[in-house]
Amino acid sequence: MTPAQNIVVPELDYPFPPVINEHADAVHRGTVEWVRRFDLLPNERAYRFFAASGLGYLVARNHPESEPSDLQLMSDWYAWLFLRDDKGDASAVGRQPERLSAADNRLLDILEGANADESDEPLAHALLDLRVRLQEYLYRYDLTDVWMRRLVRAVREHLEATLWEAANRARATVPDIESYIRMRPLTGGLSIVTELIEIIEGYHLPAEVREHAAVRRLSGASHNIACWANDIISLAKELRCGEVNNLVVVLSNEFDLTLQEAVDRAARMHDAEVQVFVQTAAQLPSFGPAVDEILARYVSVLQARMRGILDWSYQSERYRITEEASKAPVGELTIALPRR
Repeated sequence: MTPAQNIVVPELDYPFPPVINEHADAVHRGTVEWVRRFDLLPNERAYRFFAASGLGYLVARNHPESEPSDLQLMSDWYAWLFLRDDKGDASAVGRQPERLSAADNRLLDILEGANADESDEPLAHALLDLRVRLQEYLYRYDLTDVWMRRLVRAVREHLEATLWEAANRARATVPDIESYIRMRPLTGGLSIVTELIEIIEGYHLPAEVREHAAVRRLSGASHNIACWANDIISLAKELRCGEVNNLVVVLSNEFDLTLQEAVDRAARMHDAEVQVFVQTAAQLPSFGPAVDEILARYVSVLQARMRGILDWSYQSERYRITEEASKAPVGELTIALPRR
């Protein structure tokens, strides 16, 4: 018999304070209603769980200064992304890459301008609604189609990365660490949110600033931090459903570590990226007063997003399983999260 394993997760933290938008309650209710309106969940139990997960509060933490209408659109986008990912992560389709790819191609068609019809799934009709609402911002800020193409590219990269995850699940193959670290920011979809913020909130970093080595390093560290924190906190939930796409699982497989050793190593990797972020943010070059103001706002967005994802993940019902004893493939497993 495999002995019981008691895994202790080290506490993760950041040197910047939590923040939350004052419109969080209303926006969360609005997103729950939006999900119902488009019939995105299969039954009443699923709607109750979605409401209890508090997704609108994640968005409110990530965008503490957004206006209510802007925050609502961001929250509905988050809901769509989460529910599309759940389709890949937690359903039978998530182990059938061909079916997932065909559905995703249709979603991309709609994001690029096609109309949804009665043969389309609810996610497609919801995406059409998001596209129409987003186009109002393109008109408001006099943005060209380049901005929409950037968003489509980010969504396409995300969907392709989730197909890579689906192929791993279908083969029951744990990816190697190099591939996983390269793909994880894409599967996390954070670049989609970055593109949405620039369109919805109307601030735009010049291309030469976005592509500057220091800014890219800053963005990359923030993506790693958010994704790796999520992997650590969601470990028990993902082990229960046999997920192979998780940093802890990858480390354990690659380096022949126990789960506790892999959790500790993942936490050290996370903490090292926090230091990279803090040091890089303190040493950013100047691009002139006007651009520096936009860049400072960008840094604050990244800070709020990392902090928001962490605090929400500790508190959300979405990951509550991690406080229970769960039956994992490796035996009786208990994972204890820090008290928050």
